Amino acid sequence: MAIERIRQLLGSDFSKSLSVLLSGTIIAQAVGYLIAPILTRLYSTAEMGELGLYMRLTGFIAAIATLRYEAALPLPKLDGHSYLLYRLSYRISFIVLMITSVVFMFMFVTNIGASFDGWFYVLTVMGSAGIIIVNIGTNWSVRMGQYGIISRQKIANSSIANILKWVFAYFHLSTFGLILATFIGYLISSLEFAFHFGKIHQKFNQFISKKKTSLLMRKHKEFPTISLPHVFVDNAREMLIATFIFAYYSDAVYGSYNHSYTMLRLPLTLVGVSLGQLFYNRAIDLFHQGKSMVPLLNKMLVGLCLFALIPFGILFFFGKPLFAFVFGKDWGLAGTYAETMSIWLMLNFIFSPIAAIPLILSKQKVYFYMSMFSSFLLVFPFWYFPWKYGKTQEVFHLSLQVVSYAQAIWLLITIIVFYLYAYKAKQSLQNK
Repeated sequence: MAIERIRQLLGSDFSKSLSVLLSGTIIAQAVGYLIAPILTRLYSTAEMGELGLYMRLTGFIAAIATLRYEAALPLPKLDGHSYLLYRLSYRISFIVLMITSVVFMFMFVTNIGASFDGWFYVLTVMGSAGIIIVNIGTNWSVRMGQYGIISRQKIANSSIANILKWVFAYFHLSTFGLILATFIGYLISSLEFAFHFGKIHQKFNQFISKKKTSLLMRKHKEFPTISLPHVFVDNAREMLIATFIFAYYSDAVYGSYNHSYTMLRLPLTLVGVSLGQLFYNRAIDLFHQGKSMVPLLNKMLVGLCLFALIPFGILFFFGKPLFAFVFGKDWGLAGTYAETMSIWLMLNFIFSPIAAIPLILSKQKVYFYMSMFSSFLLVFPFWYFPWKYGKTQEVFHLSLQVVSYAQAIWLLITIIVFYLYAYKAKQSLQNK
């Protein structure tokens, strides 16, 4: 019976879809993390910190550019209605990018704010455009069950970007080389989604209707009114943290923090994102069919807990020597930060795939308020502690400890709340 059950599980559509997504994700991330020990010996912690700022900024712009309508693409029952949201997302993002370009041009001419070079502003706008295309295309592909294209773009992005970072190091391009390579990776990964736009438009252009688009905008108004502020707060939080660390400490401290944060998110990028995309798709199907998502949620949480214990446990006990050995002696401090953040990011890994539950059950407002409180817990220590106790590495580590344990407790509470929402939805279905 057990063997037969395993065969059924491995032969299920869920497992097949997961294997396609995971294969691409694992290959893409393997390229990045195999070359990381080389890059950390070719680039300084300060240069890696400046790259981290670029990636934060492009991610922030891309996250808000569509007003979050791209996240609604898997929800409509009709593909034609989803296409209208797909088209709307592109049109809105084009306007946002034009406004962003004007703002950047004004900042460059007047030298307001941080004095970045002109190439930084140009690559930020173009990199954001590439991420937007990938985000929209990924959500459309999730809806259509086209997981292969998602895997291919991940492999293309990681392979091209990391190889170019290696090559540019030998031309001594420093920060410019890191950012240029990252942008080219965004560009290459967006090409297949961009090429598909014409085919999708040709197939569904008969559905174009301003009236229907307006109705869909109102029907899914929670995305720009609730989900967008949520995403804005999350990304603005990351920008604030980067700003505080750069202002109070140094780009080298931010480089160490950002590198440890990125490494600890490895299980999330390898497994969690793919599982989250699949969970969103399958949970929506169950919801439309009037079935409970609790069994799916149970499997997800148990599996993620078992998967997370070993890698995060190793980092909790051996982060500093492990980082110094793998990435070079200059990165031992990043390993200390990894030890501190391990419990927090383990729970974040477990939580991330089920973060779509509020979207499915129309609980975005509650999730937004919870996220606001989480953002306060995350940002406040990075501002208060250096102001109160000084701007030393010891104070930064203290701030990071307070943040990590506060976030861990809050994530546990959030997981419990989301589970209760799913369980109540199950009871409502049983009572019908």
